[in-house]
Amino acid sequence: MLLVLLFYICACSADQEYDYSSAVDSLLELIPLQRYHYGNLSAFADKVEAKLSTLRRALSEMRPVLQAAETQQELFVGNPLRAYSLLRQLHHDWPNWLDFVEEPVGAEEIKHFRSLELMLPNQTDMANAVIGLEQIRDMYGQTERDLASGLLHGKQHNIQLSALDCWSLGRHYFHRKRYVEATVWLGLTTDRFNVSEEDVYAVQSFHRVELCQLQAASLMRQNRNEDALAAINAALEILPWDMRLQSLRSRLQNRWLVRPRLEFAEEPRPPADDVQRGCRGQYPSKTRLHCRYSWTPFYERLKMEELMLDPHIALYHDVVSAKERTMLQNYGRMNLTLDAQRLLAKHCPLPESIPVVQSLHKRLEHMTGLSLSNSEGWLITNYGIGGFFGLHKDYFNEIEEALRGDNRLFTIQIYLSNVSQGGYTVFPHVEVAVKPQAGAALVFYNLLDSLEGDLRTQHYACPVIDGDKWIATKWLSAKEQLVSKSRK
Repeated sequence: MLLVLLFYICACSADQEYDYSSAVDSLLELIPLQRYHYGNLSAFADKVEAKLSTLRRALSEMRPVLQAAETQQELFVGNPLRAYSLLRQLHHDWPNWLDFVEEPVGAEEIKHFRSLELMLPNQTDMANAVIGLEQIRDMYGQTERDLASGLLHGKQHNIQLSALDCWSLGRHYFHRKRYVEATVWLGLTTDRFNVSEEDVYAVQSFHRVELCQLQAASLMRQNRNEDALAAINAALEILPWDMRLQSLRSRLQNRWLVRPRLEFAEEPRPPADDVQRGCRGQYPSKTRLHCRYSWTPFYERLKMEELMLDPHIALYHDVVSAKERTMLQNYGRMNLTLDAQRLLAKHCPLPESIPVVQSLHKRLEHMTGLSLSNSEGWLITNYGIGGFFGLHKDYFNEIEEALRGDNRLFTIQIYLSNVSQGGYTVFPHVEVAVKPQAGAALVFYNLLDSLEGDLRTQHYACPVIDGDKWIATKWLSAKEQLVSKSRK
């Protein structure tokens, strides 16, 4: 395992950022890294335990001799054999014990820890992960307590955030001056604080007094002075003689007298907007639409589900086989890069020359009656923690179209994986929501009959709650479709 991880280090430049949080595929790299660190720390613990065992065994042998010496001191040193043994121990043994105690434990393991520091997630990863959690919270109407308890969009997951997780989030929001959210997360930290784990918390520089102080600071910035005073009093119960805490209490008491406590009622959550309703599966069903089979020379039949007639939005089922999806994902895994526009996602272009793409082109052309030639190349995308893509249009505006000399008439989006929760593609202007279904192809017009952009086709990629979302997207040239029709 160490050789594999060191290979990754050698393959990357020292200043490379890994962007773990931007794609589930990148997050997978953290599992072997965590496994190695666990094994390395376990090996370090074994060596510490072995050293401690040696010390305990030596002390157990020394203890009865020392007790005998202290009980009958003159008789003990009066015996030449005991006297010699005492001299030898103090002259020879104790310097050796000092060397043994001072000898570093687990130097090799410590070296291994240091060698992998460049591969650890950075502050940007942590900040992006918080953004992802915020997207899930807001888009699906969750509370911080829901997130902490693992209740995501009505489904209870077998995971809860620990006291250290909540502490990290509380500090994150405090440093960004978002004190209401900081207070909530710090309160959840208090709920999850386990006194029996304080020695482990101390390794992470996490102490109850510091928690109380940060709670008080966050509450004071909201003018919740009485609550802040309660937090400081809790800290003084742990360190009653701490002059700094006593001074803070005095100042807070004076401030409270001047500025009495304000009542803060919990603000009601605003009603869901059109995008949020779509992501939550709250659009009304369209009963007038239907499904039918589309026959092609390459596939015996494909089930086409008409989701909207105007604008035309259709979902073709079972377009891409499991083998083809695996091939496309494997190519993506080797070539994903961070997308500056797609927040919490990575993507890569897909060459048109590979056989699976050529076969897919023929199938899609027969399926839709559209030409895929001379269009933009495929783009593979993998989403990360709470991965989403905000409300956007696929067509170009007039200036962009004039510069490019073309526009995007159609979008074809192929779902390469299922998603357990979230990740819908929603069209809020027409209230259409599409759940990712592995192998299905979503096809929709971007332009009106006049070839002007159709605002109704604006769409939103909802945050992924649970799962690994992969898609492949292609935008079809409007000019090519007109040329293709003229040829016919």
